[in-house]
Amino acid sequence: MAAIDTPTLTGETAERKVRRPAFGSPHVYVLAVIDGEEPNAVHRIVRAETVIGRGAEADFVLEDDEVSKQHCMVRADGPVCTITDLGSLNGTKVNNRPLREGVAVRIRHLDEIELGTHRLFFMSGRGQRRPKRRLGAKDEQD
Repeated sequence: MAAIDTPTLTGETAERKVRRPAFGSPHVYVLAVIDGEEPNAVHRIVRAETVIGRGAEADFVLEDDEVSKQHCMVRADGPVCTITDLGSLNGTKVNNRPLREGVAVRIRHLDEIELGTHRLFFMSGRGQRRPKRRLGAKDEQD
């Protein structure tokens, strides 16, 4: 009997197209609101540059009159993330230290970011690789 060639769960689709890894893979970056209008909001960084502000042109919108339309920007470059104040009226703080306009500052896991009346935690980590498994393969536990 001929073996059936099936795509793997982690690398190929049924049409034999190779899946692109998620942005930042294997690194994952998240901003979690801990104080402000939505204290449970979570935003995953999914692009190289993420603008935070209250305007429609921001990637991560905070409804806060003390936050500028384009307040600050988080830049992800491999395992390193930085934050830059974009000339906001009320400024941006990281771990209670004010940022200078236009100067990128490295942020690390569990750094606290303040914008207007909002406080955010920056969280970062590495995703775990799943073992490759073939479709239709019998589970070991059966």
